[in-house]
Amino acid sequence: MKYTLQQLGELGLGSRLNRLSEYLMKETQVIYNTLGIDFDPYLFPIFKIIADQNNTTTSTIQEQLQYTQPAITQAIKKLLTKGLIKFRIDKTDKRKKLFRLSQKGKETHLQLVPVWSVIDTHVKWLTEGSSNSLTRHLTHFENQLKEKALSQRILENLK
Repeated sequence: MKYTLQQLGELGLGSRLNRLSEYLMKETQVIYNTLGIDFDPYLFPIFKIIADQNNTTTSTIQEQLQYTQPAITQAIKKLLTKGLIKFRIDKTDKRKKLFRLSQKGKETHLQLVPVWSVIDTHVKWLTEGSSNSLTRHLTHFENQLKEKALSQRILENLK
């Protein structure tokens, strides 16, 4: 008998969620690349917090996302290297760095906002359902993505 993660039921849930997360990141990258937006979907949560809360600290980001400090530091480094954010030292506490979007970051953010809106709308639609089981609901979501790729759905609506 050939096993699939779906046949493993709740025991396969972690693996299914991990696979789905990787798929969503890959499809989002396809969308960004197709639209000519130089952005990494893994940076989204931290970039969004910095965009929404001008002059934020790594501690604030950590509190809000519950990410590890090394993960935040790595993402901050990538955002700085891409020139999407900049920082200044806090005048009252010289140990703190206050992060905000750079001009390039503001321009990228303006490009991303309408894309995020369409992605949000489609993912909401794909995840709606009336199942009393997370695994059944996940199966429905996976089946929808097999019918038509997320990137295809999004790009059709952006054009």
